[in-house]
Amino acid sequence: MSSNSKKGSLIIAGSGIASIRHITLETLSYIENADKVYYIVTDPATEAFIQEKSKGNFADLTIYYDKDKSRYESYVQMSEVMLHDVRAGIQVVGVFYGHPGVFVSPSHRAIAIALDEGFHAKMLPGISAEDYMFSDLGFDPAIPGCMTQEATSIVIHNKVLDPTIHNIIWQVGSVGVDTMVFDNGLFHLLVDHLEKYFGPNDKVIHYIGAVLPQSVTVKDEFTIAELREERIIKQITTVSTFYVPPREKAPVVQSLPEVLKSRFTTAIVSPIAYGEFERNAVSRIANHNIPVEHVELRASAAVRKFMIDLALKPDLQDRYKKDPVAVTNAIPELTAEERFALGLGKPGPVSVIMRATKSDLAAGNFPTSETIADSVGSDGLNAVTSLTVVVVTL
Repeated sequence: MSSNSKKGSLIIAGSGIASIRHITLETLSYIENADKVYYIVTDPATEAFIQEKSKGNFADLTIYYDKDKSRYESYVQMSEVMLHDVRAGIQVVGVFYGHPGVFVSPSHRAIAIALDEGFHAKMLPGISAEDYMFSDLGFDPAIPGCMTQEATSIVIHNKVLDPTIHNIIWQVGSVGVDTMVFDNGLFHLLVDHLEKYFGPNDKVIHYIGAVLPQSVTVKDEFTIAELREERIIKQITTVSTFYVPPREKAPVVQSLPEVLKSRFTTAIVSPIAYGEFERNAVSRIANHNIPVEHVELRASAAVRKFMIDLALKPDLQDRYKKDPVAVTNAIPELTAEERFALGLGKPGPVSVIMRATKSDLAAGNFPTSETIADSVGSDGLNAVTSLTVVVVTL
C-alpha cells in the first residue's frame, strides 16, 4: 500500500550514546507529543528522562530479550508490538539508543511494514557510537577514507580490510553470537582476520564511548599481537568497538593527468601543521573582504518564532504541510510578504525573507511578491553552504 492515509503513525528516533545529552530537539518534540513511547536505552537516566517527557504511556522493549533466545526473534516481537498500536490508530514513537538505523533491526522492520500497510512512518537520525568515536578519537573518516563493518560478518564472509584507510569494526565482543548470552569464545577468529591485513605490531584502539556523566571513555591502544592475551580479551565487551588506523598510503594511479596528480595528491601531514601554505593563508586573514554575495540573517521576530516552532512542533508541521496558507494566515504578526512567502511552502521563498546581502540591507531592499515568487524553484540554501570542502589525501 502507499496511501499513508490511516490515522496511526510510527516515528523511530535515536537517543544517542551519551545519557540524555545526545537526544535531539526533534526527537524530544516527538516524545512529548506521542500517544505512546516504546524505548530501548542502555542507561537508567535516559530511561527516566523518556518516561518523564512522555505523556506517561510508555513501554520498555527490552522485556522481549531473554537468555538463549534468538535476538532476531526478539527484534520481530519488538517491531510487532509497536505495529499493533499503530494499526489501532495510535501515534507511536520508538526510541532506540544510538542512531536508530545503525545496528537496529526492529526499527527498519517496523518502518518497512508500517509503510507497506499504508501508515505514516519515518526515522529520525541520532548520534551513533561511530559519530561519538569521530569526536573522541579525533579522526576524519573522509581523509583518507573509512570502512565500517561488523565483526561476525567480517569473519563469516572473509571481508577485505583496507590498510590505507580507517577501519571501524563493530560488535567485536560477540563474534558468532546471536543470543543474549555473550562470550568471547570465537574472538580469536577476528584476530586471525586482522593479521591477514595488518602486522602484529600494528595498533588497534579499543573504544567504548562514555554514557553516564560518571562514565569514562575507553580508548585503550593495543597491538594486534596483544589481542591474543587473555588479560586483553577479558576487557572486550558487548559494547566494544575497534578502530584500526591506516598503516600506509594508497598508491597514486600513474596514468592520471598531471593536473590531477599535482592538485589532489598533496597529503596533509598534520592538522596542526604550519607550512608555507598555512602561513600564507593566515597572513591573508587581516585583509580578507567578505564576499558581496554573502548573506546575513535579517528575519523578523515573527518569522524567527514561526520557523523555530515549525521545526520543533510535529503537529504544526503536519498542519503546515497540509495547508501552509491557512497556517500562516492565522499569524497576524507576519507581514503580507512574509505570509505570502511562507504560504508557498517552499524553501526558496523562506530564504528570501530570512536572508539578505549586505548591499541589500544597506539599501533597505526588502523582498516583494515578485522576487519571492521568482525563488520558488530554489532550494533556499546559501550558495556557500552548498559547497563541499574536499581535501583528498591519496
